[in-house]
Amino acid sequence: MTSEQIPQDTSTARPHGMKLSIHPLFFIPEDWRLTLDGKDSDESIASFLCHNITRNPLDLRSHTRLIYLRLRQENSTALYTALLDLFLALGNQGLSLRDHLLQLCSPRLQAHQKTILSDGLKPGLFPNTPLADTGNSLLHKGNETNTPLVKKTVNRQETGKQDPLLEARECLEYGQLDQALGLLESAMLENPDNTGIHAELLAIYSRGNMQERFRQQTRAMAKAGHELPSGWKL
Repeated sequence: MTSEQIPQDTSTARPHGMKLSIHPLFFIPEDWRLTLDGKDSDESIASFLCHNITRNPLDLRSHTRLIYLRLRQENSTALYTALLDLFLALGNQGLSLRDHLLQLCSPRLQAHQKTILSDGLKPGLFPNTPLADTGNSLLHKGNETNTPLVKKTVNRQETGKQDPLLEARECLEYGQLDQALGLLESAMLENPDNTGIHAELLAIYSRGNMQERFRQQTRAMAKAGHELPSGWKL
């Protein structure tokens, strides 16, 4: 982060009761508009941030901004979901960040929500961790595609057969992670020499810490008699 990106006046960017000394990552513009058009609603901004998180689960700035946006709204489920997705993205990493945000948000959470997040602080939470409440999580394995941010429809008669790599990237643009993975995994089995598909698929596995899905694809490649690409590892 450059000095130009760090807010100079910290007093106007902090919610009521927050300590002045805080990492720049946590700062949110006073109007909460994240440099978007000021006419945008909170939910439009939330959708924008959720889209960023779906594309890159380790986008900590989008996670933190979404949490701060939800913090000022009286919706414990939305706030819990935002916190949970940060926990899922980081796993057992970033303990100080997770602890700080959990303490900040605890007064707005329901008792069982605080318990789930508190219990997951040190051991970490992961996309396949069984949870009593997953909220509307974007990253938990059980909710990857239950609620796409945008419904994407394609007229196959008009478009014909598309490049699977381009089609998968379009799905990612619309937050349809599981559909994109399915396209890439099938394409890799059909065309095992396509290095672009290998790289895109491996990048998604890596960003999402999808070790089990990576292993499944590896087994499928071996079963089909294909050699694994060079550098195919998480």
